[in-house]
Amino acid sequence: MGRKSYIPTDVGSFNLPNVGIFIYLPKPIGGETVSEKAIAAKQLVVDEIKEKIENAKSVTLVGFDRMDVKEITDLRNKFRESESEYKVYKNTMMRFAFQELGYDQLIDELKGSNALIFSNEDLVNGPKVAVDYTKEGDEQKEKLVLKAGLVEGNYQTGDQMMAIATLPPTEVLHSMLANVLQAPIRRLAGDLNNTLAKIAYALDAVREKKEQAGE
Repeated sequence: MGRKSYIPTDVGSFNLPNVGIFIYLPKPIGGETVSEKAIAAKQLVVDEIKEKIENAKSVTLVGFDRMDVKEITDLRNKFRESESEYKVYKNTMMRFAFQELGYDQLIDELKGSNALIFSNEDLVNGPKVAVDYTKEGDEQKEKLVLKAGLVEGNYQTGDQMMAIATLPPTEVLHSMLANVLQAPIRRLAGDLNNTLAKIAYALDAVREKKEQAGE
């Protein structure tokens, strides 16, 4: 008969069933139990997720399925080139992080295998790489799904994240906005110059009439 291995039923104890022996294993002096170390390690992961979310311009929650190692590696490289980061976490770790940050809407999307895309330099970059991948074919569209996200800390649906992916880079958007805001100012300046020119013309005409009248 093969040997049976008995796993401790609780941290700090070791129970041999049907033998009547119970061995208590005290906590090491100055050390941590296995359970405490595991909890501390998980908290580090949760803290990492929270920190990355708080520092990112945008965060995209994506579901992935049937992606092999090469596909994931290639996709990670594309995100890295766009100054974004693609990282897979356990749903439980993401759930704790979302709860602590108050993003309960994201928790509802934690079904199946999921990853987070952190856009650290431009909020458009991460979603754009993901959407471009899904456009490569029907198979890719099924393998990677944009579920939801955050832009500057505000919740966005999957469709909204896909729409954001179609926007030009933030720098271009700022330039476009500046042009829109400056257009009325330029128009006002032009109108003012025209008005001043008309006043100057009218005053000049009055002066000429007075000179002709000998005044």
